[in-house]
Amino acid sequence: MSVEEKLVNRILSFGSAGIKKTDLRREFGDIDTPLENIISKGDIFVDKRANVYFCFHKSHYVQSLLNSDPRFKLTYEMIKSVNESVSSSSKDLLRTVEILANNISNLANVVLEMKNDQQLWLAQRMLTRDVPITGVQMGTMSVHDFKEEFDVALANSGSSIGWIELANIRNKICDSCNISSDEFYRLVGELTSMHQDKYELSTGGREGVMVRGLLHGFVRCI
Repeated sequence: MSVEEKLVNRILSFGSAGIKKTDLRREFGDIDTPLENIISKGDIFVDKRANVYFCFHKSHYVQSLLNSDPRFKLTYEMIKSVNESVSSSSKDLLRTVEILANNISNLANVVLEMKNDQQLWLAQRMLTRDVPITGVQMGTMSVHDFKEEFDVALANSGSSIGWIELANIRNKICDSCNISSDEFYRLVGELTSMHQDKYELSTGGREGVMVRGLLHGFVRCI
């Protein structure tokens, strides 16, 4: 059995409670590469709770959110209620509800982005007004620590085509790590330059990293 298969089975055994990433590292040693592989396949989700990273199997992740996040539970129950009440409604409305139900995992990402509402409001205000906010001091972090946060954000925001707009994950990382937008893009530039065999940037987007005079606002894992 490969290391990836052992990790998947171990995480699965913990059910909706999840297992700490540090406990996995203590049991299996260096797990960064195999863990990134199974995250990229969508088998495993990583969520930061109370400054601790927990790993969940995809079959238990939604239940873990129902247990821990009241807003997600409310949204989930509302969708179930709508689904039951429109069973005899028009085909178009029923098709819409079915799409929502089949994409419940996307709601998990939306709920995660709703966390830390106050910090998110401050970050958006800084972005739109482009002025410093008195009393809020943004920090800095190492490229190594940023890589861990960046990889989790990419894994949880993956798309069918692989490309992810940097603007879509900037707020989440800035809020979680208490860094500014400028610091975020500085770290993205350093990280992608150091690991060109792992990340690929593409031109376009609303904002991004300047490379050879062009704005690169999309990224994907190679």
